[in-house]
Amino acid sequence: MTSSQKQASEPKASWQPALNLLTQDSLSAVCAATGPFLSISLPARHPGAAELPRTQGLKTILRNAAQELEHRRFQGPIDQLLKPLEELAKDPASLSGGSDSVIFVSPGFFQHSSLPTPISERLVVASHPHITPLLAHLMPQHEFYVLAIGKKLLRFGRWHNSQCTEVPLPADVPKSFEETLPLEQPDHDLQSRSAGGPSGQVGTTRFGVGAERDQLHERLRHYFQTVDRALTGFLKDRTVVLVGIAQELAAYRSISKYPHLLTAEPTSSERLTWSELEEHGRHAVLKARRAEAESALGEFKETARRDHTAIGVREVLEAAREGRVHKLIVENNAEHEGLLGPSFPVDSARLEGNQDLINAAAVETIRAHGEVHIVNPGEIGDSSAVAAILRYSG
Repeated sequence: MTSSQKQASEPKASWQPALNLLTQDSLSAVCAATGPFLSISLPARHPGAAELPRTQGLKTILRNAAQELEHRRFQGPIDQLLKPLEELAKDPASLSGGSDSVIFVSPGFFQHSSLPTPISERLVVASHPHITPLLAHLMPQHEFYVLAIGKKLLRFGRWHNSQCTEVPLPADVPKSFEETLPLEQPDHDLQSRSAGGPSGQVGTTRFGVGAERDQLHERLRHYFQTVDRALTGFLKDRTVVLVGIAQELAAYRSISKYPHLLTAEPTSSERLTWSELEEHGRHAVLKARRAEAESALGEFKETARRDHTAIGVREVLEAAREGRVHKLIVENNAEHEGLLGPSFPVDSARLEGNQDLINAAAVETIRAHGEVHIVNPGEIGDSSAVAAILRYSG
């Protein structure tokens, strides 16, 4: 079976996610809502009881949420805040599906989204949505494209909501590099007459596979230029991930003028299913996000003007609250429990008690259109799990 036949016979995915995937874009809408928040992490299956429906687990969470809101002296009607969750618990179909999910509820706001990575069941009641455990795994946007390149087959796919499906190439793009080659292959032992030697005697110069290899390489570059030009107009600034062997990835990148181009780890793409291509593409996007986080951490450490940086939970939280944080850097899985402090009036929190202050700083940064970057534990240094690059000094 040829590669193209294999792809034609590949079964279509029958499962469609019931929920939209939580991304950085959709998380911004969550952070913009007014608190307080119930943040509920729901695994696809109940721990230790695979057959227990998630509706039963949600009912237990509802009881715990009501008790926690009362304990924290929530300044509002508890029954109205919990009503969307009660409606959800009555509808088993809305909780079906194979992915883990997260629910955010606040007065006048409700969002239920699927997650790209497994999570443990958890309820957090706080003034801010609990987002920091999710940030390291979030995709930046709802879609990107995958371009699987190879001499025998060129495929183009769209990633959306955790699935990658093939989309047609522009009509003027050949479906493979081999289609662009002449029917008659060039001679492997080309000859040319040339003058040689001190007497000017005419001799024979031989051109072998080296010249042919150079010619094929130039044709491949020309082919990739044709593809790149055609796709640039179609993509409209959306990310595209290249999948292919190292030589072809390097050749495509050398000619491409598209600014939002990423490359996956080198591999032969011609026999990969769309599910496998989706995984390669997603890993490339997350790798690019990690590189951005490392760049932000380097920028923080090298910034000459220390009045344009902040380190430590309280200092960073205050700067975030004032909208001064341009880039927030948080160590993965870091938490710091404490009271919000005087810059958060009681009527704005509408809850009593300790909260995760690093999470609050992340939410406040996103509200002010700043960036949040996740780095590995211990990378920030100075015994702090959070730091920031500021837009201006305080």
